[in-house]
Amino acid sequence: MNKEQLKQLFEENHLSRIWEIAAPKIKNGIHITLNKKNEEHIPLGQSKIGGLPDLPTNMNWFTAESIPMSFIAQINLTELHHLDLENKLPATGMLYFFYDSSQETWGYDPEDKEKSKVYYYKGAVSTLERKEKPELLEDWAFFNAASMTYSAAYDVPDYQSSLMEEVNLSDEEYDSYYNLNEDLHEGNVNKVLGHSNNIQGGMEYECELVSNGFYCGDATAYEDPKAQALKDNSGNWNLLLQIDSNEEECGMMWGDSGRLYFWIKETDLKEEKFENSWLILQCC
Repeated sequence: MNKEQLKQLFEENHLSRIWEIAAPKIKNGIHITLNKKNEEHIPLGQSKIGGLPDLPTNMNWFTAESIPMSFIAQINLTELHHLDLENKLPATGMLYFFYDSSQETWGYDPEDKEKSKVYYYKGAVSTLERKEKPELLEDWAFFNAASMTYSAAYDVPDYQSSLMEEVNLSDEEYDSYYNLNEDLHEGNVNKVLGHSNNIQGGMEYECELVSNGFYCGDATAYEDPKAQALKDNSGNWNLLLQIDSNEEECGMMWGDSGRLYFWIKETDLKEEKFENSWLILQCC
């Protein structure tokens, strides 16, 4: 769907006023379609969710507190570079995503930083090897493999995004905006970049606070004047990867039909400091 079609959709849903607010915030998203496959049929170094990671030969499976993390996905950036219309990502290399295998990390505690991992590798595919599943990784924390195909899409902010908090929606506008977002993103939504599809609320401000040392498991941080001074930085955060509960394709379930969201600051994205990414889990 292009911008004109998106604008028309807003108008048809009596959201012309909201379009004027949302349009400048549009982002290019790269949506992922999963293709369930046997691991052996996915070539080394190809993008995939679940299965066994293709890591550099001298690198071990990532751990948290000496326990192997769950392998979530690997993204071969060459495969989607032509869809990165805003040139936010490197043109080549591999991005790897790992998450706490206990699935108890929500991302609201500054101590959660070491319980997820985003790793960027610039080397050639020929230097990779498919790792074996660690003995200490529970079977329920290991997911079936699925390859990916990509498509570009224009995303508007979720109605619960931190970027829309200052927008006063009438009850009718709120309902229409909610329904429009639901219609645009039916079923499981996996994506690179773009705007997050939220389950509980906006995450950009939360990322800014927790990455600056504020505990966000209750309302205390949000009432702190020092925290409120950081609110203007919410717009600096970019969704890097959104992973749905892909139960049918991969056996993934995050809480009660939840989603994993990997976020990164604009400056870290430009400087390829993917290790500074922040993970948040949301579920119903």
